[in-house]
Amino acid sequence: MSTALNKLGSHNLACPLVGFLLIAAPVIFGAGCAGPIHKTLSPNEQSTFRAAAIQAIQEAAFDNQPDHRMQAIEAFKEVAPAEGLATGAISLNIDSTSPAVSFAALMAAGEIGAKSLMDQIRTRAESSNPHVRIAALFALHRLGSTGRTGELSRFLLDNPDARVRANAALAIGRLGGKGHVRLLKLALRREQKTLVKLQILESLALLQDRYATERLMLDGYSEYPDQATVALMMLANAKASAAEDLFATRLAKPSDFPEVQLQAARGLARLGYNDGLDLALRNLFFDSPKHVSAQDPARRQIDRVRGLAAMALEAMADPIALGAMKRAFDAPGQSVYVRLAVARAAIRTIDQNRKAIAGEKSEPASVARAAGEASK
Repeated sequence: MSTALNKLGSHNLACPLVGFLLIAAPVIFGAGCAGPIHKTLSPNEQSTFRAAAIQAIQEAAFDNQPDHRMQAIEAFKEVAPAEGLATGAISLNIDSTSPAVSFAALMAAGEIGAKSLMDQIRTRAESSNPHVRIAALFALHRLGSTGRTGELSRFLLDNPDARVRANAALAIGRLGGKGHVRLLKLALRREQKTLVKLQILESLALLQDRYATERLMLDGYSEYPDQATVALMMLANAKASAAEDLFATRLAKPSDFPEVQLQAARGLARLGYNDGLDLALRNLFFDSPKHVSAQDPARRQIDRVRGLAAMALEAMADPIALGAMKRAFDAPGQSVYVRLAVARAAIRTIDQNRKAIAGEKSEPASVARAAGEASK
């Protein structure tokens, strides 16, 4: 399997989110899963699980491994920003000597509106490292200081390092507002590197650009699993409603590469449909890797598929998945990567369930339907 698919299970400077199957089992037990898939937890059990999940993310945020720190920062940003600030997981990592970790923390600070960190961010905007500076400029813009936002265009158009251009495209796409579409399209016409082109397309899709969405949809129908999976991930990130039929089609089509169906399930879930719930639950306990090679060993495949299953379940936020999440979180030998993916899925699910019970307004609940009925 090529390196593009390998990267779905790990973080790197140009692709932070990432960001990640067992084929249609006839019973409701997943491989390695000792109990019914559909099981919620009591309120007390949910509180205990949530506290353990927060603790796991906090520990990873100060781990010696940069990848773990980045994943933890992303988790705090997405599902527990208040805890991320309170624990220092974001502020202390802004000053990390790892450019990748600092990048993640600065992007998180900007996205959650952490104005209390403005002085740190201004200091990091003077960094000699282009990745750190890009993220700091992004954070400054999101916090209302837009005087230097134009510097991002130079990183995108003129920097000789493809990774720097990709991160500039990523940051520009997350600034918000369609005023950046013209710049991104100019960069797309000039760009030669596939990595950067893909990031530009995702950023354009996030800004609801029709051309970019259609380009990614073409890749999403590809018979090449790497190409299809990356495109589905980006369309899911963009919550591209135009891709609803594509998501339903890829979910319903069996594949030797579970990543394809799991990204399709996640895409549908982000549009409000939990068609892939049982598929994701089974693959939370995936242990049957195929196409094993030196470049894509069995352990990496297992972690990647389980992580992608957790990401799909996070998007669904269905409390009947909490029992399976708890077993996966507590499973002996579970990797840090998978535990963190399960932790953030559990936190989102528990918090949204509490809001629903309290009658508070939250995101639309997912709707259970048969796979392939997304557009009916």
